[in-house]
Amino acid sequence: MLTNANYFVMFSKLLGFTKDSKVSFDTSQKQILQMYKQGEKIPWDVEAAQPALEKAEQDGLIKGVVLDAGCGFGDNAIYLAQKGYECVGFDFSPEAISIARQRAADAKVASRCQFVVADALNVAYSPLADRVFDTILDSACLQCFDPATQAKYVENMASLLKSNGAFVLLVVCNQSQLRSWCRGVDWMKAHVRSIFTRDTGWYIKSLVETKFIENIPSVTIKGGERTFSPTTLSPCLLMVASHTKPGGLGMSSLLGLGAIAALATIAAVSFRRGGDAPSFRQPPAQAPLPYPVSKVGSRRSAIARLLATGLRSLGFGLRVESCAGPLWTANLGWQNFFVMP
Repeated sequence: MLTNANYFVMFSKLLGFTKDSKVSFDTSQKQILQMYKQGEKIPWDVEAAQPALEKAEQDGLIKGVVLDAGCGFGDNAIYLAQKGYECVGFDFSPEAISIARQRAADAKVASRCQFVVADALNVAYSPLADRVFDTILDSACLQCFDPATQAKYVENMASLLKSNGAFVLLVVCNQSQLRSWCRGVDWMKAHVRSIFTRDTGWYIKSLVETKFIENIPSVTIKGGERTFSPTTLSPCLLMVASHTKPGGLGMSSLLGLGAIAALATIAAVSFRRGGDAPSFRQPPAQAPLPYPVSKVGSRRSAIARLLATGLRSLGFGLRVESCAGPLWTANLGWQNFFVMP
């Protein structure tokens, strides 16, 4: 069992606070494995699911079969299994997986919660090979890799995620927890966006600030009084992203193609009736935007939203809004629409 003294010495090495701990993949992974082998007192082990994950589940962000990446002792996966989800958790530490399996058995969810040893950077050569999941949960796993290695990790996770499935990321933003490469919340937002890019098939649906509970004692001083707590609330980001595999069409892409095909058909009918074809026309610079598209007639607004969804899913990044200039000709009866970047 670790004493408080050597626990904090080991943790400071992990974070890069001592001269014998450089910020690199090899040293950080070795330190994490050493901590698992020598005792259960781990900074991210709070013996319960993260409140941010509980909120994400309540908000409907977790779907279908769930993979818990870098699951540690498995508390997040166990919580989701108790909610009725089928879960698989993996970690590169056999000691962590052994404890996770025991905790799942104690919680009576072992039948819905499988734990395996796997390398997050080589999932093709692991028990996870050829599997895909509706949701991948990353609760403080990405941050265990240095920036030079994170792209490879994300690529491996993309291979395990169903097309347009949900990647739910919790990444802690204070420098002490993330070693010396982190520069705070705003920096982390930009860093996350630089990893999960459209060029690599990712679409970030949301990125919000939240808190992450860590098993690190903290002291709060207020009004001259000190309050001790066995845990620390650290700044954290919650990201939800989807991924479309290259060469494949997800549901949104199929809807997009269907929308464009339907609009092309309507245009052809217009020609046969003697009218002009629909054309994209930019409105005057001073054109007002008096009301959102949802306030236009239900049939028109539904078509407009379908068009916008289709174009966005195909990578055009456009939106449909109402304005004074027409998008379609009068004979189609679609006034007050245009597409703008």
